[in-house]
Amino acid sequence: MSKNESESMIASNMISHDDVVELLRITILVYNYGKTFTIEDENETIETFVNKLIKNGTTDKIGLSDTRKSILLDVAKNTPSGKVHTFISNTESDVQVGVTINKTDKRICVVFRGSESTKDWFYDLKIKKHNLKDGIWVHSGFYQQLYENGVYDKLLASVKQIVGEHPDFSLYVTGHSLGAALATLCGFMFSQEFKNQITVVSFASPRVGDAEWKSAFEKQHNLVHYRIANNRDIVTAFPMYKYHHVGKTIRLFENSYSIFVDNSKFSWYDFTLLQCWRIGDHDCDFYYKRLLQNKWD
Repeated sequence: MSKNESESMIASNMISHDDVVELLRITILVYNYGKTFTIEDENETIETFVNKLIKNGTTDKIGLSDTRKSILLDVAKNTPSGKVHTFISNTESDVQVGVTINKTDKRICVVFRGSESTKDWFYDLKIKKHNLKDGIWVHSGFYQQLYENGVYDKLLASVKQIVGEHPDFSLYVTGHSLGAALATLCGFMFSQEFKNQITVVSFASPRVGDAEWKSAFEKQHNLVHYRIANNRDIVTAFPMYKYHHVGKTIRLFENSYSIFVDNSKFSWYDFTLLQCWRIGDHDCDFYYKRLLQNKWD
């Protein structure tokens, strides 16, 4: 689809650029959360937390790069009422996932951290499929990491509590790399647990499941997926054999973008190693740079 054709569809069919930027900001910060900084008080907003850092002169002491410090300040400015409701860090499966709540925008966000450790790559490379249900097969490593040691059950309980208190809030699930795959799988499972609209926004996602998975995912009436992909990101090419991408794709180039509302519009070589071969395009901060360069509304 050309840029002009893309722009004509945005108003009614696409998520706003600003929303995607905000989701990528918290997706980037989850890489540091629990390691270089933590909000200890569950009642503290991101605004008050950042204001304390500024007042105490400690913004340079929480282990963030200049880009990520700027992102933290932007999050505090744009979503001042935002809070971290739950943070799950499972040492055995090496899953880190946070649940945030923003009462101003009436938004609940589930944010998965991406691949960082040897354990993460162990799960990434397990390409044998798991029978999710009814002949729907998904990547066994992604499934195992989401469900191992009760991670999904704890996550579901946390989100159910918030939805019970705020039934009119929208529910977003996001992540980068491995976190994107987990977000896509989790979003699908959530769509069968909640009546709320579920919006998955993934960055640099590998494929998650087979053709039946794709069909079931895209038939869920309360589920939409926006898959953000850098043009030559190598991870978006895997796994290749009998795996399928799902949802709407926003593909980022250096100074342009393409939007595909139907993944069947791809050429056969799109998202294969013939097109996607660059490791550097996978970097989460590089996604942020590319996203800021390409505003579609």
